[in-house]
Amino acid sequence: MKYSDKISSINLNLFRYFICAVESKSFADAGKKMGYSAPTVSTSISTLEKQLGVKLFTRKPLKTTEIGQAIYETVKNGFENLDFAVILAQSKNDLEYGKISIGCPSHITDFFLMERISNVIADYPNLQVSLDTESGSSELIQLLKDNKIDFIILDTIPDESKKDIEIKEIKQIEYIFVSKEKIKIRNIKELENYKYILTYDNRVSNINLFETLKKENISIKPILKCPTTEQRVNAAKLGIGIAYVMKDAVKKDLENKNLYEVKVPIDLPKNNLKIVYLKNHLTKVDKQFINNYILK
Repeated sequence: MKYSDKISSINLNLFRYFICAVESKSFADAGKKMGYSAPTVSTSISTLEKQLGVKLFTRKPLKTTEIGQAIYETVKNGFENLDFAVILAQSKNDLEYGKISIGCPSHITDFFLMERISNVIADYPNLQVSLDTESGSSELIQLLKDNKIDFIILDTIPDESKKDIEIKEIKQIEYIFVSKEKIKIRNIKELENYKYILTYDNRVSNINLFETLKKENISIKPILKCPTTEQRVNAAKLGIGIAYVMKDAVKKDLENKNLYEVKVPIDLPKNNLKIVYLKNHLTKVDKQFINNYILK
């Protein structure tokens, strides 16, 4: 068989299974990401190995061979660019009839993004917008790298996820304590007398809070840990304790006196909302929406 004939006989779609498998813990994990079963992924990899005539993985534990790793590094960018080319074509590259896919946590969507989506759809009724508000930060970044979404809006980005992405700050955000009842804190040590509703210990907002309080020799313990802002806000409204949240996320509740800000005699940590995207992977539609509706 001629070399050119061998190349043409290879099913290039099998490389998608291969790339996903390299970036996953197992064939089952890869199958979950792609929406297929583990046997389907395993069979596809075996077929590709036969067509290429090389061993791409060792099994148990799953690990790329030396040639497998070299092939992965060679083909990965090519397939990312191919996927982006398809997205570019589907978007029609114009807001009038384009498509945008955004990842954004629900609490940021509620106070920041939804109004901007409403504005752009009012101006461009045929624009199609899809929104993922359920996935976590790491999951959203993986979807971004897989070209499943165009860009993400986040407040915190895990350090291990920062490789190969571009980050642009949008606006500064404040974190505050809120309570169902009015509370006056005159002495910083008084903070130790209350019950708290916080997020999980490994979240950046929590880490920054505890580092700030540690400098003041203050130690607080949560009575309840909730992963989402909405859960912490609802718990505070029920009087379970004092919640630590983004100020913008509870703006309406503060105005309506459903909650009260607990003023403290120290500066609490601040953060920034950020747009996260892949370099050179924003379509004209994405750029128009970001520049005209997000950054203005």
